[in-house]
Amino acid sequence: MKVRINNNQPNAAQRKALRAECVKEFDKLLADYNRQVALQVLYILRFDFGFGQERLRRFSEKMKEMQITTIDRYEAKDGDVPEICEIKLRDSGINVDEFLKEGQQNG
Repeated sequence: MKVRINNNQPNAAQRKALRAECVKEFDKLLADYNRQVALQVLYILRFDFGFGQERLRRFSEKMKEMQITTIDRYEAKDGDVPEICEIKLRDSGINVDEFLKEGQQNG
């Protein structure tokens, strides 16, 4: 007689499908978040700094180019780009903590 314990546990194929679905959902949430942040940046550039359609387009293209270049240059993953940007900003003398602290107090 064979006894199965915990037969409610997913099998390997089910775990693989569940993992793939989780990754897909995470990627969607991340893309949505990135869009929200990009829209806020574009809004500020437009209404506080007077960027028009062409300058906003150039900014957007430059941002995409920077992400690709950073990934290629540092053999990084998409998720590593912000950390690399933070390091490079710090190396150039920018006090990133000051900006982040201010943003947390307001947000």
